[in-house]
Amino acid sequence: MTLITSMIKRPLDPGYEEAARRRRLAGLPAATSTRTILVIILAVVIGFMFAVSATALRPKPTAATQARAELIQRIESLQTHSAKNEATIQSLTKQVRGYEEIAVAQSGAPDLTARIKEYGIDAGVTALKGPGLTLTLDDAASTGTDNQPGDRPSSGFDSGRVASTDLQIIVNGLWAAGAEAISINGHRLTSTAAIRFAGQAIIVDFRPLARPYVVTVLGDPDQMQRVFGPSFAGVYLDQLTKQFGIRASFAGSTSLSVPGDSAMQLQFAKPIPSDVPSGGPTGTSARP
Repeated sequence: MTLITSMIKRPLDPGYEEAARRRRLAGLPAATSTRTILVIILAVVIGFMFAVSATALRPKPTAATQARAELIQRIESLQTHSAKNEATIQSLTKQVRGYEEIAVAQSGAPDLTARIKEYGIDAGVTALKGPGLTLTLDDAASTGTDNQPGDRPSSGFDSGRVASTDLQIIVNGLWAAGAEAISINGHRLTSTAAIRFAGQAIIVDFRPLARPYVVTVLGDPDQMQRVFGPSFAGVYLDQLTKQFGIRASFAGSTSLSVPGDSAMQLQFAKPIPSDVPSGGPTGTSARP
């Protein structure tokens, strides 16, 4: 208690206080202006040194950072260019459909239109509309945190992140449950459109997807949910949600639409040259 009282009443060190008292008795000021100036100069120098140190420690843009920024800019530019090309493809596809209708009308084969439509649906190039359901998948709220320990098929990835393997298993389960047409984030799944991964990005038919992943499925919604639930894919999805926190929700609808695959290309068929006769010497077709 005595020490605290002494500190309150005599905050200065006794030595400093005695020196100041002697200066006052000698008729001198307690502190000289020179010392004040030196203190100010010293404070300025120390402040300048701190400023220089802070500037030196500030992270400077590295070559990797600049390369990353340039790569992001290039990707965004290519995505914009790709979107323009896809719009052009869709416009040209509509023109081709119009030419097909004209050719069919002039061919004198009334069943040809129905056959072309049927083949287009089977190939996935025709947009479809009807009842179905949507499955929305998204990463866990806190990726990297597992509610329970366990192995993930997406080894090497964040356990709370949706992987391409997850979508493959779920989509195959939906096909087996009676799906008639499926698209993911507006990209139609066909026999030539695969679900792959590039790094930690998911791509469908070489198009990158952004989360959340909306799987649109045409078919009987009640039947698909009833069959999908107890199947391997349904149990797998339930495991993803409960053990790894991946978010998933089903929603049925009476009217959904999936686009046609604009990237579909003919690989074997080709037009017959106009100078080639339609039949051989015996009157049979020159090509099957």
